[in-house]
Amino acid sequence: METTSDSTSYLSFLINEEYFAVKIQNVLEVLEMQKIIPIPKTPKYIRGVINFRGEILPVIDTRLKFNMIENQNKSNNVIIVLEINQDDNENKLLVGTIADSVKNVVDVKPLDIMLVPDFNTIINSEYTDGIFKNENNFITILNIDKIFSLNNKNQKHSQNQLS
Repeated sequence: METTSDSTSYLSFLINEEYFAVKIQNVLEVLEMQKIIPIPKTPKYIRGVINFRGEILPVIDTRLKFNMIENQNKSNNVIIVLEINQDDNENKLLVGTIADSVKNVVDVKPLDIMLVPDFNTIINSEYTDGIFKNENNFITILNIDKIFSLNNKNQKHSQNQLS
């Protein structure tokens, strides 16, 4: 008999009508959209910062990070607060990422996760941990440590690889 310990939980969400997921263990909270304070001279996909539990939280517009068209209908947008592993997994960084909407939490068994073929799509397969099918949708699992790192070295690399 299989148990839930054989699977990993992921938070699924929509960006530009495409499904993505991140490990639930990296999600601290899902916030309603709020006023974001812009920071001058930052890349366009870094929208600015918000106050999160008394700390400054950088907010990334995931659509712009993935070189997608900016969302004009922002009524359902949310900010997903993620804990990112920096460097050698000792340093943690909190980052907010904007998604069009959150769908649900899904449990996925390792055998159900397939490799993402590198077809020069929006997201380089280097920045994903795989893809799985849930109901009628394919959901791409993001490697948030690589994609959302604010480390300068990774940032320049990911910009080139994501576009």
